[in-house]
Amino acid sequence: MVRHGVAYAGPGEGCVCARHDCGGVVPVSWCAEHGDAVAPVLEWHAGGGIRCTDLSAARAPAAGQTARATVD
Repeated sequence: MVRHGVAYAGPGEGCVCARHDCGGVVPVSWCAEHGDAVAPVLEWHAGGGIRCTDLSAARAPAAGQTARATVD
């Protein structure tokens, strides 16, 4: 189980933090968006917990719709 946070603003292309299915990231010190030089605003939760599972389930249908739209 890893404690990670969902950024209130989605991580950009420059983000080097490990990402999870729920949309959460595990900040690393050198990340320009979430590292030591900034104060990231994150909603923290335990990996695999109730909040993580709920967020992952909510993201799965949206990802499936995007995939179908690009295939059609």
